[in-house]
Amino acid sequence: MCYVKIMASQVAHVIYAQKYLEKNPRKGGEFFILGTLFPDMRRVAEGISRKDTHMHFENIDLDFEGMDLFEAGWKFHLWCDMRREEILNKYNFYSLRGANAIDPTAKLVEDELVYDRYKNWEKLIYILNNPPLIHAPLDISQEMIEHWYAILGKYFEKKPNDKTMKIFLSKQSTFKGEIPKIIDGVQKLRENHKAVEILSKISDEILES
Repeated sequence: MCYVKIMASQVAHVIYAQKYLEKNPRKGGEFFILGTLFPDMRRVAEGISRKDTHMHFENIDLDFEGMDLFEAGWKFHLWCDMRREEILNKYNFYSLRGANAIDPTAKLVEDELVYDRYKNWEKLIYILNNPPLIHAPLDISQEMIEHWYAILGKYFEKKPNDKTMKIFLSKQSTFKGEIPKIIDGVQKLRENHKAVEILSKISDEILES
């Protein structure tokens, strides 16, 4: 398994999960989405590293045999991070002006672009604010899991904009001190029509072989 430059952000991960569930309907699909939103909680969970949440599975593929829906969604998140990078490289995204701006600039622009493709935000927000007991195989409390999901629930309330992005980033200690630079990068990347075109294609191609 390899690290990637720019993983997807949270709205995009919901869109990717929706596309998977449309092709592979599962009863209780909301648990799959909760799982796909789980790995990045490392940004708010003290003592949990990216390695803990993103290097958890030996093989990153779409084989979910023997997994519950939450764990399958978790693994799907990691697969999408790598698949997204393949798509960006295919289109030479990183050669474009502003595309190599500070992380997570491109993620946030993608979130903004694809937000309206999901039609069940109200239901998902309710689930995030009232999550079931999660038995994650890491030393993470239910309280911390609920804290992360509540942050996401607030972020998902409306289509991302500069204000909501700032609030979302302010809840994640890894970004504090960098927020003005990130938002400046977002504003500039929005003006790059080729970059916007590529970012808009990711969710359409995420499950294509």
